[in-house]
Amino acid sequence: MASRHWWYFGGFVVTGILLVGVGLLGVLDALSVLSGGVYYGEEFVLLAMLGAAAEWIVAGIALGVLAVVFLLATVVSVLRTKSLPRSDRLASIVERLEREYPILRQFDASEKVEPTAEDRKQRLKEQYVAGDISEAEFEREMQRLLDDDTADAHDSADTRSRTRTNIDLED
Repeated sequence: MASRHWWYFGGFVVTGILLVGVGLLGVLDALSVLSGGVYYGEEFVLLAMLGAAAEWIVAGIALGVLAVVFLLATVVSVLRTKSLPRSDRLASIVERLEREYPILRQFDASEKVEPTAEDRKQRLKEQYVAGDISEAEFEREMQRLLDDDTADAHDSADTRSRTRTNIDLED
């Protein structure tokens, strides 16, 4: 069975083709005013053409909106299924965008691109093996990462115990 993003993309392609067809029919309908045998003053020719193609314009706008919705659905669907690279730089950019545009916070993208402790340890090991950092620097940074992990685990344990205490107090 085809994945959801292929269905969305198919909807985008179909609405795009229909939009082109509606646009061409609208142009033909507008041009038919010129060959209709009725005389319009120079200033009213454009209005007569717009009047003749009005239903095509409305249909084109509706199809255009639908095509944009399908395109956005395709992009969101693909982004949700693909893994994003984890990087501190990317995380800071995404956090800045989330501060600027609060609606983006609902996607939790900054948490998805922020490197985990395991990612940081792996990168540190790769730097050490490549000779980019010394053994002393490697050990110091690794100890810092381990201390951060311990502090995070301690903070989450404190939060759980406070939650249990609050629940016990409410009972």
